Parts: sequence; C-alpha cells; structure tokens
Amino acid sequence: MARRIPGVFVPSDVNLANDPGILRAGFRAELLFRRGNEYAKRMNRDGVLYAVELPIIGHGIPGSLATFAGELVTHGLWEAIPDGWRIRSFLKWNMSQSEQEEARGQKRVGAAKTNHKRGAHREELDNACPLCEEERER
Repeated sequence: MARRIPGVFVPSDVNLANDPGILRAGFRAELLFRRGNEYAKRMNRDGVLYAVELPIIGHGIPGSLATFAGELVTHGLWEAIPDGWRIRSFLKWNMSQSEQEEARGQKRVGAAKTNHKRGAHREELDNACPLCEEERER
C-alpha cells in the first residue's frame, strides 16, 4: 500500500544545495528560493510570485530581499516577469493548475463509474455518472 502524504507539499531536489546557481546566489537567496516554491504552491500560482509579496515570502531573512531575488534571476533560478518572477523549474516538479483540475476530473469520473458498477446509485439515473449518461442516450 502506498504511503499517503499528509497535506500539500512541494518537491525539492536533494541536490539543490549543490546546484551551481544556488551556490553562487548564496544561502539567503537559497532560503528565498525555497520559500518562494512553497508560497507559489500554497497560492496555486504555477510558479509565479509577485514583487509585492516579496516581504511576505522573505519575512525574517536578513539583508535585501530584492538583491537576493536579483541573484536568483542572475543565476537562472527565477525569471523576471512584469510585476514579479516565475520560478523557472516549478512546472518541471509540480503539476500545473490545469493538470491538477484534469486529474481531479478523472478521479471523479472513475469514482462515479465505480459507484455505478457497485450499484451505489439510487434507482434513477445519476447526472454525475458517465455510465448513467450513456444509458440515458441509448
């Protein structure tokens, strides 16, 4: 049986601390990078961070957050966009919002089909069940 992960998480490569870009950017920029990943995931943004949120993301990190963000851009970890940044590798490690919605839809359809086959519907056809819909169309 697969272990269920409790809650939402952001994958992190075990080699991140040795990434040349991270090493050149410095440990404070690395912390900002990691927090940025978590924040983007929590806010369902597909890796987009807005400049106005930088003080929230970097709360408590001593030094110039704008400088650290600039280091992340300089070393290719973030891309500058109007009003903020895009985490370059975010969608490599995380499903996009549209992919997540599609996966949820597939799970709903699968659950409805399973319920249909088990006879879990009421006696009338269920509008949410694709198998009931096929029966209705016949």
